[in-house]
Amino acid sequence: MNNSAEVLFEYLREMFYNPSKAKLDLDKLDNDFVNIGKGLMYFAHSFAQYNDLAQALARGDLSASSPPPENELAAPLKSLHASLKHLTWQTQQVASGDYKQRVDFMGEFSDAFNIMTKQLADRQKKLEDEIEHGNSKTVALEQSNQLLTNITQNIAQQIIVIDRNTRNILFMNNSAKSNIEADNGYLVKILDILPHHTEPDSKYSLELRYGQGDKERYLAISGYFLEWRNVNAEAVVISDISAEKTHIRELETFAYHDAMTELHNRLFGMTTLEHWIEERRRFAMVFADLDNLKYINDKYGHAEGDKYIISTAKFLKTFSTDAIVCRIGGDEFMLLAPNSSYEEAHARMEVIFNKLKNDDYLSDKDYYYSLSFGIVSINEFNTLSPSTILSLADERMYEQKQLRKKDRKRK
Repeated sequence: MNNSAEVLFEYLREMFYNPSKAKLDLDKLDNDFVNIGKGLMYFAHSFAQYNDLAQALARGDLSASSPPPENELAAPLKSLHASLKHLTWQTQQVASGDYKQRVDFMGEFSDAFNIMTKQLADRQKKLEDEIEHGNSKTVALEQSNQLLTNITQNIAQQIIVIDRNTRNILFMNNSAKSNIEADNGYLVKILDILPHHTEPDSKYSLELRYGQGDKERYLAISGYFLEWRNVNAEAVVISDISAEKTHIRELETFAYHDAMTELHNRLFGMTTLEHWIEERRRFAMVFADLDNLKYINDKYGHAEGDKYIISTAKFLKTFSTDAIVCRIGGDEFMLLAPNSSYEEAHARMEVIFNKLKNDDYLSDKDYYYSLSFGIVSINEFNTLSPSTILSLADERMYEQKQLRKKDRKRK
């Protein structure tokens, strides 16, 4: 009996600590222990399937196969596996703009997820309404009413009437005069942009970006054709829409940028990634994730964690002048580098890693900054989808993160 117990115990130990070498010879067992041995072998088989799925989930690999239905040991893990796959799909739907997704099976995470999607939906609706309102207002300014018979000199819009044949000025109101007198090239620019071959009785609308720097203006120009004192004439109505244009640009900036880091956000990054793939461009995509952020947040507070995120964003922006850097999650970043190879992107990221690691801010701190990253190189022959590219880069980032952890343990 003692021998059988030792054989079974040794098998059980190997099964947990060295499963690849765990083998049980039933012939070495007393008859009373054979059934127990068979039961342990079935348990070991079920446990191995359970462990394989658990390891895959730990790596973030949701494509792993689930154990068969008869493996009751893995039932809770299989349920988690299915839930995570569905959650991944829901997250992808949210990333593509479907903010109706809701989660109801993960407690506090569900509450946070549902609040986030509702806030995103509300923000998106608000932004769309404001942008639509701004565009409608701009269009309304660009489409001036036909010139009334009795033009008043005090109208805010600039009105110029020209001879369609000679291009001579027949009339201008006070607003137009003040602009022309203040800038000699103003009238020349206006006349130069007007169409020369327009059918009679038609009208047109144009937009002109005029001036530079602080003096830059956006002008909405509408033209109408009329008879002016027996002359075939054209009435040009000019409206300054600079304020409206600035407001729309501010709304677009808010919609596509991350407020904390002043980087682009996930929506902008994924949209750009899709466009670059459609255009069959050559580029490198870098997925980066902060190491040690949770520790800093928990021990020193989120203010220190925010400084970590902002410092990382600062260094990532030094990758190159034409790279697009996005914050796509709390501590996750995506970088799109046009015309960059894997080797070039990796070399630049190593430089950034060392800069972050040696940030002057850390000189009197007892914690460190570190960045793990994964790179995928894309060319004109690419067949991968944006989500697949992001997942592949995420896997490579995770592999590097694990290597960094092992290096730190050895040190």
